[in-house]
Amino acid sequence: MKVLEKNQTKVLETEKLLREIITSPAEFKDDEELMKALKSQSGIAKYQNQERNITSCSLNTVKSISEALLERGFLSIDELRINAKLAIEAAHHDEKASKGNKQTVVGLKHKVAELESELDAAQRSNSLLTVMVSELRSRLKQLAQHEGTVEERQELYREHNRKIEAQMNYTLNGEI
Repeated sequence: MKVLEKNQTKVLETEKLLREIITSPAEFKDDEELMKALKSQSGIAKYQNQERNITSCSLNTVKSISEALLERGFLSIDELRINAKLAIEAAHHDEKASKGNKQTVVGLKHKVAELESELDAAQRSNSLLTVMVSELRSRLKQLAQHEGTVEERQELYREHNRKIEAQMNYTLNGEI
């Protein structure tokens, strides 16, 4: 595989991994190498995982490839990285919380932690949906400015619609 192809695969697979982390953080909470990578932009660029076809590269490479491949460019990768980090931290917090009676201080603290965790999950979900709405608006603009035939515009619509349906199914099924 050529270097450009490896880097493109890295960006797409990294995006996919980050979305998986956000929807199922408990599966990734014990991966110390991943947690270290999520702490910074350069960390996610250097992160590698052979099983997922994610190779290490420079931050500038990730930024330039992201701008070419993704609707919102590197901004979407960085937002996903931050949300994935928060999701794993919330999963760690949930694991450490001890159960107790709601009438005791410990029980009430547990309930507060549980509610904060639910709020955090809702905020992550809202963040993903916000990214999707932004991508939809970008695609709508592309359709509106398309100067091809009606058939070409309809095919572009069908292609965008398939992608959005796949994203929504992944997001909704992963979080429910």
